[in-house]
Amino acid sequence: MKNAYTLAATSILILAGPVAAGICPGSNVIQDPGEFQWTAQSGYFTGTLEFGPATLTVGSNTLTTRAYRQAGGAYSIPGPTMRMTPGNTYVLTLRNLLPYATPSTTVNDFKDPNITNIHTHGLHVSPVSPSDDVMRLINGTYCGDYVYAVPPDHMGGTLWYHPHHHGSTFLQVSGGAFGLLLVDDSQDGIPAGVAGMTERQLVVGFVDPTVAGTGGDTLISGTLPASWTVNGKVAGNLCAPANEWQHWRVLLADAHAMPKTLSVGANCEVVLLARDGVWRSVAPKALPTNSLDLSGASRADLAVRCSADSSISVQGNVVANVFADATLPANLTVGPYSNGATGGTWSAPRPDYLRDLRSVTSFEQRTVSMGARTINGSKFNMDVPTFTIPTGFVQQWNVKAGAHPFHLHVYHFQMNGACGAFEDGEYYDTLAGGPCNARFDLNPATSTVYDGTTIMHCHILDHEDQGAMGWSDVVGGIAPPAFPAPGFQENYQCVAAPPPTDCAIYLDKTSCNANSACAWNAKTRRCTNR
Repeated sequence: MKNAYTLAATSILILAGPVAAGICPGSNVIQDPGEFQWTAQSGYFTGTLEFGPATLTVGSNTLTTRAYRQAGGAYSIPGPTMRMTPGNTYVLTLRNLLPYATPSTTVNDFKDPNITNIHTHGLHVSPVSPSDDVMRLINGTYCGDYVYAVPPDHMGGTLWYHPHHHGSTFLQVSGGAFGLLLVDDSQDGIPAGVAGMTERQLVVGFVDPTVAGTGGDTLISGTLPASWTVNGKVAGNLCAPANEWQHWRVLLADAHAMPKTLSVGANCEVVLLARDGVWRSVAPKALPTNSLDLSGASRADLAVRCSADSSISVQGNVVANVFADATLPANLTVGPYSNGATGGTWSAPRPDYLRDLRSVTSFEQRTVSMGARTINGSKFNMDVPTFTIPTGFVQQWNVKAGAHPFHLHVYHFQMNGACGAFEDGEYYDTLAGGPCNARFDLNPATSTVYDGTTIMHCHILDHEDQGAMGWSDVVGGIAPPAFPAPGFQENYQCVAAPPPTDCAIYLDKTSCNANSACAWNAKTRRCTNR
């Protein structure tokens, strides 16, 4: 399979020096993604996200791919931005509008291009159905209802969502299936001048149509070459008032998630506020070279102020122009410091599950060694956990990630000692390099701990699909949430289509066993004909 990424950029930079002067042009303007709309019910919120075939126009090119849209809306890359508020419960219906296909029985290989699910990357919720269970299958013509009970003390921040069906993750994310998930930060105790900054959502996504054919794909086509995009635009124009501090929520979405470098040029000032959806312990952090290393799954909250025009680039290749437009009204009082545009540093109170663990003396030590297609020397096996972990202790994992970025679901981890670009005491959810000592709390007395299957994997997604994934069986935490009202289901056929003739139509054990012609295979988690 051709890998166009080897011809493309491996870092993000915002270059020094102006690229244009004057008023921001009116064409190819980078707009924030559309907003996902939730509907308030009695005690919870609902909404439907559709995943289906889409033909999009990108500049002068076309792309036919799999993409997201809110029901009733238009497909887009990225998908609509979801917002959640701590303490609320959300029921998300994921509707797969692709054709039904019998699930493949192969493991650790590319497969099932039209089968999907959804992962809320960075959200601190249960990893078990009906919550953030990435082992669920939402087949073509089927829907699945997900329940996200967001803890009341969840820190606000910049997260994201993307497909995570083992075997088709690489294909679907490469095709542009990703979007932002923002947790409300209004209760985080940040200074008023920080909260008052204009926010911009910037999804810097590598869209790679050269993955066409992977795992049996017959859908991806068009004239768009493999391209870096910013909110779906190629070489788009980002407009900002001159000399105004803005809060940029940046997601680097790249299935080939090797570390990249994000920078801003000489005409702009840039400071760091948060990483991977967690406020820094002390903010802001100055970036003397205006650069920051990120993996292709990481997020950075930046404060940026530009006095003249600049550009956004990936490894020196311009992917967007930045215009500092003096004709736009500017708020010169807001900014990243304790008093907005002036003042010093500040610290946001952290919830218990993000407490400082560096002084903890009683902890359990484990080692995670990332391989090209393995973790700790083994390929993914849903029946065999990498670790079985009773709750009650802080975990210290010595992570040897090297060239294979390590991502842990559900739990952000704190660096216990500086490790390359990863700072002592700061929290992350994706780690490259190492070996690094990473800590997270699985003691229910001091943290919010969830029972069940907790996934870890290499975020180079073709590696993950081919076996570089494992899981921990966490024993003794909080059970998954229940559906908040009757009528919701984990899997059900929701789109009118000719029914399949085999038992693979049933995607859950209960429905499978209710048909006397079928039997549930616990090992493969599949329904088969007797």
